[in-house]
Amino acid sequence: MSKIKLDLNHPIFQQDFLNLEKVEIVALQKTLRKISNLTWIELHKDNGLKWEAINVKHDRVKDRIYTFRFSQKYRATAIREDNTIRILTLHVDHDSAY
Repeated sequence: MSKIKLDLNHPIFQQDFLNLEKVEIVALQKTLRKISNLTWIELHKDNGLKWEAINVKHDRVKDRIYTFRFSQKYRATAIREDNTIRILTLHVDHDSAY
């Protein structure tokens, strides 16, 4: 099975990224490196990332928005497009990601 690819080109993600503190940038970098070395099965099994579907009203997987933890303080939202995770937003308040 192939490793997950990352898409970091979403404009809201990029704006959120530019507002991160250095310690959070390092945490995000480590998390993205980890994700890029995982398969989808490994991602779903990883307890540290807490990968969860948050837009469960859609039946089709491609329409779902997911969230994952990249630090004690932050979560990110993302969508899956084939074998790629497209990062959408970053949230300092974990509840605001849902």
